[in-house]
Amino acid sequence: MLRNSASRTYASTVLTVTEIRPKETGKIASKPGFRRMHEVIKHIGVASRLDCWREETKKVHHVDTLEDWASRKPLWASIEALAANLVQGYVADMHLPEMHTQREDLRDKQWENTLLCEQYFLLYEEMSYAMNAGDIGRVETCFMPWVFIFRGCGKHKYVSQMIKFLHNVHRVYPPQLKRAIRMNILCNPMGKRHQFRAIDWWVEHNNLYIKRIYSGAFSNRTKRRILKQAALVEVYKKVRISFKGMFALNHRTYRHLAPKMERTLKKLRTYVETHEVHVVKRARSTKHLVPDVAELGVNKLLSAGMDLDGAGDADDAMDGEIEVNGNEGDLEV
Repeated sequence: MLRNSASRTYASTVLTVTEIRPKETGKIASKPGFRRMHEVIKHIGVASRLDCWREETKKVHHVDTLEDWASRKPLWASIEALAANLVQGYVADMHLPEMHTQREDLRDKQWENTLLCEQYFLLYEEMSYAMNAGDIGRVETCFMPWVFIFRGCGKHKYVSQMIKFLHNVHRVYPPQLKRAIRMNILCNPMGKRHQFRAIDWWVEHNNLYIKRIYSGAFSNRTKRRILKQAALVEVYKKVRISFKGMFALNHRTYRHLAPKMERTLKKLRTYVETHEVHVVKRARSTKHLVPDVAELGVNKLLSAGMDLDGAGDADDAMDGEIEVNGNEGDLEV
């Protein structure tokens, strides 16, 4: 959405990216990369949901801040009731098309954009959490909403492979093969909680060592050498990590802690609250409407009769394989 210049002219949840990364808007609008975009979605999503909680507690419990509400020590049942209200009132659902058909003086187009953004954020958060936790059942449950979204975006190949995977695993393969696939589609190289990775990431990780790091150089970089060294990649890797640990003098160096996000989230929450992103205002307009790509994807799939074996869309030609490049801690596993 940031690629559309008109979309930058209204106060939206997504535009809070300009508050935390003002010097990176151009890069985010073009080719942000996975890690940068992942952090933007995570931070903006958290701040946006906190503002939703603030608005709802203000309506129900008549408090100005979440801190005031927390000081009352609410019961868990009250928290669950508020959470249910948030899902029903602040996330796009089946009633969104009805909002689109209202008269212009009754519509709040920025509110409609916000509802869709909240839906996309939550879908992304759930998929990310399920994959990190290694919960393959939950990952499969999350597939269909993303099938519709990818189809609406024109990512035909993703749609085809995801549907084929679900069909083959649950309708074609025998129970033993089904279990083997589901138990090995995610891996945990570090053996730590919430550190699961997709198996194709592990394949690309090994390719990084085989084809780049230990593949030789100049005249030594031959296919024969690469095949010969491939069997020793794990040994080389463990030796390198051991030496790194031996010479890391922790008592004489700095150890970076996890980033503290309190000020960042406070800044984001202030921005969202100031622009009243989660407040309905009739006749509020915008120059850009966030498309409901999930609904568009459903319509495309139904009109195509679920025939996914044809040629892909033009956008598929732009999709490339994501390689592990050694950044962001890729070499530490």
